[in-house]
Amino acid sequence: MKTASGGKSFQLPERQRLKELYESLLPRHEEQLHGIYRLIRTLLERHGFTPTIKYRIKRFEDYYEKLLRSARKRQGNPNVTDLLGLRIICPFLEDVDMVEHLLKNHFEVVETVRKAAGNSFREFGYDSVHLLVKLDRSESGTQLPHTRNVCEIQLRTTLQDAWAEVEHELIYKSRLSLPNESIRRKLAALNATLTLSDLTFQEIRDYQKGILALNLKRRKALEESIQIPDIELIPEPSRSDLPDEPPLSPIHGSALEKTMLEALSAHSRHRFDRAVELYSRILAMRMSRKNRALIYNHRGMAYFALSRSGEALRDFSRAIDYDGEYLRAYCNRGLVHRAMKRLPKALEDYNRALELDSSYSEALIGRAQTWLRMHFPDQALTDCEKALEIDPNLPSAKSLHEKIRRDFFGS
Repeated sequence: MKTASGGKSFQLPERQRLKELYESLLPRHEEQLHGIYRLIRTLLERHGFTPTIKYRIKRFEDYYEKLLRSARKRQGNPNVTDLLGLRIICPFLEDVDMVEHLLKNHFEVVETVRKAAGNSFREFGYDSVHLLVKLDRSESGTQLPHTRNVCEIQLRTTLQDAWAEVEHELIYKSRLSLPNESIRRKLAALNATLTLSDLTFQEIRDYQKGILALNLKRRKALEESIQIPDIELIPEPSRSDLPDEPPLSPIHGSALEKTMLEALSAHSRHRFDRAVELYSRILAMRMSRKNRALIYNHRGMAYFALSRSGEALRDFSRAIDYDGEYLRAYCNRGLVHRAMKRLPKALEDYNRALELDSSYSEALIGRAQTWLRMHFPDQALTDCEKALEIDPNLPSAKSLHEKIRRDFFGS
C-alpha cells in the first residue's frame, strides 16, 4: 500500500482474516494476561499494597480501528503496545511511585511514559504512568500483526482514574471536534481541582504518618521510664472538677497542628519539659472533648517520663473523664498505678479497658504484668496466651510468656 505522495505505508490486512487470527490467539492472550495479573497481585500484597487492579484484552474492533487510523494518517507501520492492558489504581500519589519502583525491580520494563507531563497549566489531560512490561514467551507462536510482546501497565490514583474514565467518554470517544473554549476551561478547572485534591490527600497522609512515627517514639520513652522514684501524689479530679471550656485561643487551625507536631517532636526527643509546656498551651484552646482527652493523655505521658507520676495520674484521669472509652488512657493510668505499687487500682484500669475491647492486647499485657507483681503467674500466663492468640508475633507478649514459663513452670 502506497500513500498518494509516494511515502511508505503498511499493508493493512484483510479484516475478516485478521479477526479470525485474533480469535484464535485470544485464549493464549488471556492466559498471558491472567498470569501477569497474578504475579503483580502477589508482589504488591507481599509488600503491603492492596490496590484495585483492572485488566483487559483490547477488543478486536479497537485494535483494527487503531490500524485504520495509522493507514489514514499515513504514519507507516503502526505499533500496538496495549493489546494486553492492566491498570493499578492506588489511593495516594506516594503509592503510585512506590508501586512503579516495585514493578521496575521485578519486571523488565522496556518503556516508561508519563501522560500529561508536557501539558501546560492551560491544557487538560489525565496524569498517569504507563509502563511497557516485556512478556516471557515459552513458545514462538504466531503474533497479531503490528503488536509488541509487551503488556501495558497503567498506574493511577483513584482521582486520576476517575478523570480518565470521564475524559475518555467526553473527548476520546466523542465524534465531535475539540470542545469550545468554555468547555475547555471547565475541563481544565476540573483537572486542576482533582490534581490539587490528590496533593492534599497526600499531604494529609504525610501528616498522619509523621504523627504516628512520633507517637511510637513517645510510647517507647514512656515504657522505658516505668521505674519512677520520689512519687508525689496529687489527688485525682472528679468529673465535677472539670473546668468549663476556656475562651477560644488565637492559636488555631494550622497553628494548632504546628504546635502539636512541635510538642510530639519534643516528646520523642526526650525534651519532656518542653513537651509539657506545649501540651499545656494546646489545652488552653477550645476543642472537642475527644481531642482534649488526647492532649491530656499526651501530657500525662510526658509527666510520667519526668518522674512526676502524680501529675501523670491526674492527666490520665482527666483524659478518661473527657472520653470514657479511651483505651490507651486506661492502660496508661494502669501503668502509673503499677509503678506506684497500687496494684488493685492497676487491675481495675486494665479490666475496664478489656471490658470495652476484649482483644486490646496492650491491656492484656499490662494486666499480665500486674498479675505477676501480685504473684499470680497462672493468671499472667493466661493473659499472655490470649494476647498471643490475637497477635502471635507481639514481642512484649512473647518475651513475657517465655519469662513466666521459665521462672514459674520450668519450661
